[in-house]
Amino acid sequence: MTLYKNDKKLIAAAGLDPSTYQSGKYEGSSKISKRGNRHLRRVIWLMAKTVVFSNEVFRTYFYKRRREGLCYKMAIMATAHKLIRVMFAMLVHQKCFQQGGI
Repeated sequence: MTLYKNDKKLIAAAGLDPSTYQSGKYEGSSKISKRGNRHLRRVIWLMAKTVVFSNEVFRTYFYKRRREGLCYKMAIMATAHKLIRVMFAMLVHQKCFQQGGI
């Protein structure tokens, strides 16, 4: 049993979910909402940076997102989202992380 029903709710609780500014026909650029705990956001940011340099699966994902045209910070945030989704799945299914998948 988890506190959050799905990984998207956990991402939102950390304040890492995307928010857009819209007014009439104008649609602003997407940023993170920052609704959640700033200390949790910082820890997740540091975890994502570390996992990019220490794990081949996440490194490959990070560089894939960079090749798709994302700047460094946005690619790290995309990797952070993936990290949260993987950790949530590990907790729900009670399995350890494996390079080939959960």
